[in-house]
Amino acid sequence: MDKSQAGEDWTDFYNTDIVSWCDPKKVTVERFAEFAGSEWIQKILLYTKIKPAEEVRILEAGCGTAFYSLVFALIGFNVEAFDYNPGALEFANKLEKIARTANPEIKIQTHVGNLLDIQSQTNTYDLVFNQAVLEYFRSPEERKKAISEMVRVTRPGGWVAIIVQHTGHPFRKYWEWLGWHGYTNQPPVALQTPALLIEELKTQGLIDVTTDGIYPWNFFFFWPSWHLRWKWTRDMVYYLGRILDRYGYMPRALSSKLATQFLVVGRKP
Repeated sequence: MDKSQAGEDWTDFYNTDIVSWCDPKKVTVERFAEFAGSEWIQKILLYTKIKPAEEVRILEAGCGTAFYSLVFALIGFNVEAFDYNPGALEFANKLEKIARTANPEIKIQTHVGNLLDIQSQTNTYDLVFNQAVLEYFRSPEERKKAISEMVRVTRPGGWVAIIVQHTGHPFRKYWEWLGWHGYTNQPPVALQTPALLIEELKTQGLIDVTTDGIYPWNFFFFWPSWHLRWKWTRDMVYYLGRILDRYGYMPRALSSKLATQFLVVGRKP
């Protein structure tokens, strides 16, 4: 398998067993069910309009621990997933065992693979997606090739969905300076904004390209953690965030600009 700069950047993270955001010791069946209702999953379903069915084929192209793939499998899709790092798939195998306690018949296959050379036939999947992958492709040539491969294996009428960190967020350098977890303990990233990613997907021939933020209201609480000093302030900020996530309306154009992560979706004609 040819080397990928982005994949190599993540090798040390998986080899040192520090994937704290998805610790198999802490993942439960209930967490899978809860995440199925999250904006990461629900906004992909909203904009692609795909419905759970075994004949609907999904590929997660750069799956890491395959948590997202397992959620899609549990809600009824036929899922394949690959990652560049065998270490990532060791985590994925542990999580799959947990998921199968909820449904032993879920349709999911995982394997080692390279986003720059996807080992699938052209026009295969109804949805090809990834999350927190494309921003690590710092080489413009590799990014272009990665997106091209995602489009190639998507069937006509199918969808490509990409979720990335908003690395061009106006406050990102401030958060890095503060040492926020998630901004200082990861490989370097490329500049990524909604406008840039929309243009990249359109350049690859996708149509009906749209964008939206993921939990955009969280931006307002992404500041020095003064509120963590006392239980009452922690609870207040937590419940305020939940209320805004559920009932607060933010226009999509503003949502994608303020959110710390955003989604871009496009359809293959």
